[in-house]
Amino acid sequence: MESNIVNREESHKTKAAVTPTTDDAVGVPKSQEKDMHWYIAIVGNNAEKKCMGYLTARLEQLKESDRNYEVYLPTQKVLRIKSNGQRHYAERILFPTLIFIRCTNHTRLKEIAPLPYIHRFFINTAGKSENGHRPVAIIPDDQMESLRKMALGADTPISIESHVFHLGERVRVIAGNLVGLEGNICREPDNSTSLVVKMDVLGCAKVSIPQDLLQPLVEDKR
Repeated sequence: MESNIVNREESHKTKAAVTPTTDDAVGVPKSQEKDMHWYIAIVGNNAEKKCMGYLTARLEQLKESDRNYEVYLPTQKVLRIKSNGQRHYAERILFPTLIFIRCTNHTRLKEIAPLPYIHRFFINTAGKSENGHRPVAIIPDDQMESLRKMALGADTPISIESHVFHLGERVRVIAGNLVGLEGNICREPDNSTSLVVKMDVLGCAKVSIPQDLLQPLVEDKR
């Protein structure tokens, strides 16, 4: 049984490593962001936090001017109640075996991919094949920003789904911890509503939210 969801992003902060435009994701200063993308590194099962620590420690050993990537592990902290009534907090990793790394493709190939704890990078199987190989998957910056906002603010469990049926109109949250977050409304079989944020090759992140906190987005047709 889970209740009283407490949210935070799994990251290791230092004054030099935190990027103002990326909340508490660890990494590169804004001045070095050109040509950087969010890649999806695949690591060992139950090794996400350990690998996050390795990547962070490696980053912090570099001079500030040489810090050329940032890392992010989205988690949700939940209060669980055991059958005997005892309560304890546990962190739930939203994407098991995955770590998000923002860097240039050169840094990914030359510095990150050779690390022994990085198994490989997620491939976009729907992408156009070049020389017999599918492209490496990239998550758009705006989708990552939405995911971080959801992970930080959601007070109900976040679910990751490969596909959501009956996806509705685009909406914006107008009040509460998720105010400003945009996504699609989803009407559940029990008549409740959820907010869905698309994550391209990873499917989508979904969280339950009262419908009166959602406002339809009006498209500018000019």
